[in-house]
Amino acid sequence: MNMIIKTKNLKQTRTMKKALKIALILLALTLVRNHLPYYYSNDKTVDFIVSHAEPKSKCSCAGYVMRGMWHGGCPVSLVVLPAYGYARVLPQMGFKEVPTQNYVPRKGDISVLPRNKNHVFGHIAVYDGRQWVSDFKQSQMLCSKTYRAVGKYQIFRIDDGWHWGHLRLSNFLEVPDYVETAFKGYKKIKLF
Repeated sequence: MNMIIKTKNLKQTRTMKKALKIALILLALTLVRNHLPYYYSNDKTVDFIVSHAEPKSKCSCAGYVMRGMWHGGCPVSLVVLPAYGYARVLPQMGFKEVPTQNYVPRKGDISVLPRNKNHVFGHIAVYDGRQWVSDFKQSQMLCSKTYRAVGKYQIFRIDDGWHWGHLRLSNFLEVPDYVETAFKGYKKIKLF
């Protein structure tokens, strides 16, 4: 009986050690991946987003923009965050916030709109040189009555070339907020 208990404890200890090793390896890979240089191209990002834009919104703006940024060369995130979350992530990837007073859009600019009662995820879009595009081609940057009434937005810009990504582990502290947002708004997302 005593030998069986010792065998079980030994197996549990080995399993715990394996799990800890795997967790440490994943953490190390995440840190390395997020601190490597990357070459970014605004044109590639814009081309991807424009070619994949839908006729109307699917409430998937962050997914479309994130995929576009990956095609442009920026490893912005491994999972899709709510659109408002990119206001914290983009500066960590080398994007600079552009003042909104007297703002003139430039191809590749990314707008991040805050969440509100009608848009729990917020909104994110890329300027293609003529119009704003997210999961659909927008008639204007502030793409709904609610956003036009509030008028708040942030613009981020990055030049083509080599940049360093520095996603911080502090972003994981916001995961509970992102999960709560996902539960509030998941029914609005139209995947098909």
